[in-house]
Amino acid sequence: MKKGILLLALFPLLLINGCGLFDKNNDPPPDTPQIITRKTVENEKAKEQSTNDATASTDNAEESTPDNTGTSPADPAIQSTNKEKKKYPIFEYPYTIADDRQTFDYNNVDIVVGDKRYMTQINDWYMNFRDYKNKTVIIEGYYLAINGHHFVGRNGPTCPYCTGGYVDFEFTSDQDFSGYEPASTWIRVYGILREATVRLNDHVTAPFYHLEAVKVEKMPQEGIGTIVD
Repeated sequence: MKKGILLLALFPLLLINGCGLFDKNNDPPPDTPQIITRKTVENEKAKEQSTNDATASTDNAEESTPDNTGTSPADPAIQSTNKEKKKYPIFEYPYTIADDRQTFDYNNVDIVVGDKRYMTQINDWYMNFRDYKNKTVIIEGYYLAINGHHFVGRNGPTCPYCTGGYVDFEFTSDQDFSGYEPASTWIRVYGILREATVRLNDHVTAPFYHLEAVKVEKMPQEGIGTIVD
């Protein structure tokens, strides 16, 4: 009988402790790899902006409250310095395009992305980037400009890591694209698959996969704009 009473007393405690075994909100474990794409960065940027807006609102409310302590207000210059914050995301690119352009071997390119398996190739870059890092590439597609960033891509099936509804891949460049029409101008990109570092906040960094474009050509004739695989 005593054993029965003891079990009944312990049962609620077991239920309470059991709840702590599950991660709240079903968040993934901390060691789950994160693939950083432009969509990921824009989402983090929006969160950061929301936090900054809330902080600014609080600061303004505090500043509008009259100071009845008799103390003199703080130096505006000091206040300004204290409020300065870094604007995230911050991208750190470990290369110089002008230097790499001089050594790029146009006659011996590692990967030429064709009309077949276009989406498959781009997805594999994201999923298995270690196999492709620093390899040279030629890829054709529409020139795409999304939020001030450059992409090469085509219409096609759903691409889980792509941006803007296209099957695309981002590239960095020092060229002038003022005469290029997004989703209309057909381009050929010569580049190197690179991994940059993106700082999402003061404590979190992640890899950012993209093409370092040493040369972007505007092609006279449009290729196959819609791919199937």
